[in-house]
Amino acid sequence: MKELIQGLDGPRTAQQELFYDLEDAAAVIGWSVMELTALAANGRAPNEAAALMRICTLLGHQQEKIAAYAGEVKGLRINRV
Repeated sequence: MKELIQGLDGPRTAQQELFYDLEDAAAVIGWSVMELTALAANGRAPNEAAALMRICTLLGHQQEKIAAYAGEVKGLRINRV
């Protein structure tokens, strides 16, 4: 196992940077959806709750897109030089 870990501390390639940036963005959006959903469920006025739920739906769709892009980068279907 030790031999597999050696040499992994070098600089990231542009491809790796793109993948990790997309993966991080998807994670932040996912966290935001969870937080906004909790806010909407905690006794907000009906119009506020509805607005928060619409935002969550839109963010959820964006999260799916970004996660798909990250998968394409990982699968080398999107390449950054």
